[in-house]
Amino acid sequence: MRLTGQELATATQGIWHQRHLDDVTFITTDSRHFQQGAVFLALRGDSFDGHQFAPDAASALIGDSEGVKAWVGGNIPYLEVSDTLQALGDIAHAWRMKLAQTTVIGITGSYGKTTVRSMLHHLLTGLGLHVHATNANLNNLIGVPQTILATPIDADVALIECGISEQGEMQRLANILSPNGVVMTGMTSAHSEGLGGLDGVVKEKSRLLSAVKTDGWCALGNGVADDLKQQDIDIACQTIQNEVTWKRQGLQVTFYDQHQSADLRLALPADHWCENMALVLSIALATPWNIQISADFQHLVTILSTWSAVEGRLQTYQGFAGCQILDDAYNANPVSMQAALHTLQAMPTRRIAILGDMKELGNTSLQAHATLNVQNMDCLWLVGKEMRVLHEQHPISRWFLNVDALLAWLAANMENIMQGDTVLVKASHSMGLEKVVEMLKVKDVDRAL
Repeated sequence: MRLTGQELATATQGIWHQRHLDDVTFITTDSRHFQQGAVFLALRGDSFDGHQFAPDAASALIGDSEGVKAWVGGNIPYLEVSDTLQALGDIAHAWRMKLAQTTVIGITGSYGKTTVRSMLHHLLTGLGLHVHATNANLNNLIGVPQTILATPIDADVALIECGISEQGEMQRLANILSPNGVVMTGMTSAHSEGLGGLDGVVKEKSRLLSAVKTDGWCALGNGVADDLKQQDIDIACQTIQNEVTWKRQGLQVTFYDQHQSADLRLALPADHWCENMALVLSIALATPWNIQISADFQHLVTILSTWSAVEGRLQTYQGFAGCQILDDAYNANPVSMQAALHTLQAMPTRRIAILGDMKELGNTSLQAHATLNVQNMDCLWLVGKEMRVLHEQHPISRWFLNVDALLAWLAANMENIMQGDTVLVKASHSMGLEKVVEMLKVKDVDRAL
């Protein structure tokens, strides 16, 4: 980014004290990994106050009216704003408006955001475009502004994940982002506890569409158009038609576009990967960015054939006793959980499912856990209070209150895992099942992907 101190003051309606900078190229909110010369923006939360950790090496500081009292009399210039989280978004929006040649794409949905973002990034980069994208899980009211501020002025495309858990957050992200295009992957009851059930999830996530630019577009995953219609939500922008279809046989999948077809070999028999790839191919074929691309259907599929899963999202490892680990422990909701189970069920091996609670499902939680299809599992090990209802329906399963209880049992019963087994590990991130993955992994072994 590159903004003047005056532009920061204008964007935030803030007031500079002592002096303002001529040029600002980097803003950070983390004093622990501070780069000398950066501008430090002090965030405030229920249990922390960033104003107390303002680095001496900062070229300038940004703080709220209460927090800047500690900075009076110092040598570092500071910008006083009413709310620093609001200011972070306002500054990001100011930089976004300078990205006139960048196609900014907001990606949201209850599941598949990270995988679709990863696939799009891989495909567009393979086509020669300069792509900037969300890193890790920086997809909230802090992460989205940080991602925008890190977008280079010469980027062709910016892929920005937008994740929410409370009402009002998506409208704020939409206003910050002002996207040229929006990808909505799919809807389910994830985070419904804070969003007001599935209806609330659909309404809140659809607010990203309200900020699409006049000549913008959207691409909708399977079922999303129906979800929007049921809530009487009109789509004002152009909708990219998802016309790419597919057929999978084992690890081999064939994609079809009109009279064309192309083959790809998957790392796993994952139907939801095929769905995501079809959506990504449809977007690429529509070429909704400033730079036109020239690539036939076969070339697009060939690029996607080298895509690898993101860490913690069905990534594979070789594990204890020669088993194969399917690490999907980063997050979980009813749709993504069932998709992972469907993939495991398609494996021609002995199948072990290690499943933990799916969080933030509100009053639908017990039903969502109880109705999971876990047929054809050779071993079913369940973790957490919510998973107990599934255990009661499947007496052959084992149930553990928490991940520590499971780890202790595994340490004494590793003979239950044998060579050739496929072990799926999946839960919401707060369940800590990544500890199980680490326990089962063989150290210093290359990832299977």
